[in-house]
Amino acid sequence: MYAQFAKWYDFHYRSIKDYPAEAERIAYILEKFETQPKDILDVACGTGEHARILTETYGYSVDGIDLEPNFIEIAQSKNPGGEFTTADMRSFTLPKQYDAITCLFSSIGYSETTTGLESALSSMARHLKPGGWLILEPWVEPDEWKPELVDANESFDEKSKVKILQARQASTDGSVSVLQIDYHIETPTETLDFSETHRLGLFTREQIESALKKSAFESRYLPKGVLTNPLYIACYTA
Repeated sequence: MYAQFAKWYDFHYRSIKDYPAEAERIAYILEKFETQPKDILDVACGTGEHARILTETYGYSVDGIDLEPNFIEIAQSKNPGGEFTTADMRSFTLPKQYDAITCLFSSIGYSETTTGLESALSSMARHLKPGGWLILEPWVEPDEWKPELVDANESFDEKSKVKILQARQASTDGSVSVLQIDYHIETPTETLDFSETHRLGLFTREQIESALKKSAFESRYLPKGVLTNPLYIACYTA
């Protein structure tokens, strides 16, 4: 996912996504825990923008994993003090455990199936210290999914004269949401057109809570956790 778009990802999403506000909310939640977390693993970290802000502004030590090597390269360059590793959230193994794990921007949907979801949460649990915390931002639930969705958004930078048009068309494959994403990118020296297909599992609240419980998490659901998006706050009790 995002293999070809990775180099443009920050440019585009910084114009339509409020990373500072999201990081501020995550830091606020972390500060409410009885034992203050110090080190964090960001699962599906993308380009490491949340990690950068949590490190530079709030003083956390943040590592990350992502399935996309190009994202990891960018994330590592932004966060030289952290360790960023190419890995699958469903089966990763790192040499340490953390006080807290974040999995944001609905990335858990990429686990795709209930088996994948359970494997991902089990992998996260293995990397938490006893009493550690998981902050999980879910993808849309099945009854909220709009398979007829067609939308587009655009970003433009006056200085570099780069323009990006991102168009999405949705469909459903069983219990999986499918997003066909078409990109049109114009720069002073080239024009690029390419497409990507993203598959994200449609998990009910009951499925997520059941999978959390199987991995020894006690969870709480927040309808508006990160800005307007829901969150699961889960403590690892094993």
